Amino acid sequence: MKSSQLFLFIHKINLIPTAILLVFYQIFPAFSQNNPATEVIPNKYPAIFQMTSPSSNTIKKLMLQDVVVLVLAKNTEIQNAYLDRTIQKRELAIAEDKFNPDFTPTLSFSTNKLGNTTNIDSNLDAKVVMKIPTGAEINFGWNASTKTSNNSNTNISNNNFQQNLQLSFRQPLLRGAGITVNKASIELARINEQDNIINLKSILADTITKSIFAYRELLQAQERVKIEELSIKNAQENLEVTKALIAAGRKAPIEIVQEQANIANRRVSLLAAQNSLESSKLALLAILDIDKNTNIEAADFPTVQQIKLDLENLKQTAIQNQPSYLQSLLNLERNNIELVLAKDEKRWDLSFNVDINDGNNQDNDVRAGLAMTRTIGDLSLQQRVEQAQINLKKSQNSFEDINRNLDIELQDQIRNINLSFSQLELARQATELSKQQLDIEQQKQRLGGQTRIIDIVNFQNNLVEAQNAELSATIQYLNALTTIDQFLGTTLQTWQIQIEQNSQE
Repeated sequence: MKSSQLFLFIHKINLIPTAILLVFYQIFPAFSQNNPATEVIPNKYPAIFQMTSPSSNTIKKLMLQDVVVLVLAKNTEIQNAYLDRTIQKRELAIAEDKFNPDFTPTLSFSTNKLGNTTNIDSNLDAKVVMKIPTGAEINFGWNASTKTSNNSNTNISNNNFQQNLQLSFRQPLLRGAGITVNKASIELARINEQDNIINLKSILADTITKSIFAYRELLQAQERVKIEELSIKNAQENLEVTKALIAAGRKAPIEIVQEQANIANRRVSLLAAQNSLESSKLALLAILDIDKNTNIEAADFPTVQQIKLDLENLKQTAIQNQPSYLQSLLNLERNNIELVLAKDEKRWDLSFNVDINDGNNQDNDVRAGLAMTRTIGDLSLQQRVEQAQINLKKSQNSFEDINRNLDIELQDQIRNINLSFSQLELARQATELSKQQLDIEQQKQRLGGQTRIIDIVNFQNNLVEAQNAELSATIQYLNALTTIDQFLGTTLQTWQIQIEQNSQE
């Protein structure tokens, strides 16, 4: 079976504005759909939360997908991360606007009176600046001015209109020349945008994973309470049998003390389990940012199945999705560009300049020439190059280290998952054998056989321990699967949560 086809339980719900398919649990992406992506925080809560107020005494049963929906909609850290994305996307838009022309108009009026003469001046300026990828800069300026003079004695009005056109062109030939250097700022902004998206995905994945763990802690606490309640019920039933045997003269009255002590101990364990349950509820409510008085309950306990994991498939999945691996690649690209820019700063500043001035009262003025300059003795220029080279080498070392350790970490994750499932199977066997031992002893007691009360009590305690061990092994195995999902960077794909990566809005 391919890794992309492996899954445990599937549930579907809809989130607005785009349908988001939620999978209850799968380790690897089950689909590669081309659905429109959205970067909107979902705000549709599970129906049970819409029907009643948060503080209602009605028990609200939560499925695991409900928890994921709520944490996306309510968690403060996620909401703040989406707010940060608003500024981050704007920064990329500003960088990509580098080669679009900037237009600056200026309009001004002024008036003054000197004796019998009133002067009215009006001025209109328009300036256009445009950069092109070769490094050149074009400046176009146009100025128009009008001066009107009115004499109140002679009623004579004079109008004077002037305009002037200016055009300048500057093309760097050494420092700042070339498409690579001039597009470097855009490439850096795009790298930063990809890094920001990876960080957002990491925040989402980490918070979702934390909420899943909290949900399973609640589930485990609920099941532990059920185990303790059932153990008390069984102990009380056994106590009634013992009382009947004592009444019939087949057991000594003193033997009832052991069972009464066992029931008392079981009640103490029940109180501890109930306290743990309340703590688990509050922990989950805190992650979901829901009113602490909300009465929640985890829904049905899942049926666990073993998943076969293939190292090579997992490695390819990690290479495509793991945040630390992807960020190390981006860091390599970033430092390569920084080195190009640092080397460019060391060049001579040699440029070709053209200036054209055209006024209505003067001849055209056209000038062309070369200009060259350089700062002598600035040691910081060489220092920036050396620093960029060191940063590049460090990022190369980091990438090699991450790539080298990827197999080791994956093998460790797979080993842990396989071990967890083996422990679960053994725990299941231990539970079944404990049940059989207790059933045999209780049957012998009912038939009047030679059975000690202390043995039955011990078997009852062993069964409780075995059931709790099986419960812990089940949760541990499910959490191990969730952990590897987070490690691979596929948590969002597992839950079909997509992030819009198009910078154009």
